[in-house]
Amino acid sequence: MSRLLVGGYTGDKGQGSGISVVEDGQVVATVPTKSPSWITMHPYLPVLYAVTETDDGGVRAWSVSEGVPGPSLGSGETGGAEPAHLVVDPSGQFLITANYTGGSIAVHRLGPDGSIGERTDLVQHRAHGTQPRQDSAHPHMVRADNGTLLVTDLGADAIYRYRLDPDGRLRLQDKVSTPAGSGPRHLLRAGDRYYVTAELSGQLLDYDADWQLLGATPASAAEGENYPSELVTDGSHRYLYIANRGPDTVSVFSLEYGRPRYVTEVAVGGWPRHIVLDGDLLYVANERSHEVLTMRIDAQTGVPVLMESVEVPSPTSVLP
Repeated sequence: MSRLLVGGYTGDKGQGSGISVVEDGQVVATVPTKSPSWITMHPYLPVLYAVTETDDGGVRAWSVSEGVPGPSLGSGETGGAEPAHLVVDPSGQFLITANYTGGSIAVHRLGPDGSIGERTDLVQHRAHGTQPRQDSAHPHMVRADNGTLLVTDLGADAIYRYRLDPDGRLRLQDKVSTPAGSGPRHLLRAGDRYYVTAELSGQLLDYDADWQLLGATPASAAEGENYPSELVTDGSHRYLYIANRGPDTVSVFSLEYGRPRYVTEVAVGGWPRHIVLDGDLLYVANERSHEVLTMRIDAQTGVPVLMESVEVPSPTSVLP
């Protein structure tokens, strides 16, 4: 099994106390920090980054040795409340953060060692949608994609496409509208398609390479409300997996014949906020049942099968 780093909620938001280090079926260490709800690694340095999802949002960094966070490499203010996602640009020079409640995108310069430096930009989104949770802009994810930065905004029903200048400033290229009331949360690219979880409409949105909407498919076949969170594909893009909060399942879609085709879904526990694939292993962070599941993908069917459950308080992000 891989060593896992697990971010989660602390304080009023959850029962965790920081970033958990999981190995051999148990938590072996914890790095204290406030609500590190999303964690990520530098693209080529042994450095870990985490958001501080609080009203006075922040980011933090640590050097990593043998998969365990060690000395601090600084922190910074994001300029917006409750940052929910962050990414390092492919050059490794800048850290970009989505402030969910603040409705903004922050950029921090990174030092040669990956340490957090000055904030170089803060871009405010001003938009709203048709649903009660869309009273204002709510950027939920930042993803690097072929020289651009894609930002999903749940409150705006939009995907913003930015260029990051060498000085650390964001330049808006264009904005892709999603269906009204869909609430785009997370996205990925698989080949010449983009796939987006629509948290508020409970759908999987399917776009071509030019961002033309090809269709919207229910993310789960279960009855009742569904708030899909994360989505991942396998290395060959044969299958796509979606975590469904509400039905508390992981859905399996086939991508072999063009449009996503629903295959099945598997029960996983309480409120799966995040999933990640590492080879043929699927890790599931169940925020409300306080556990991280390890599931193995069946090579023939693409369906995940439970192998192990580890107790972790309020997990929200898993990093193998």
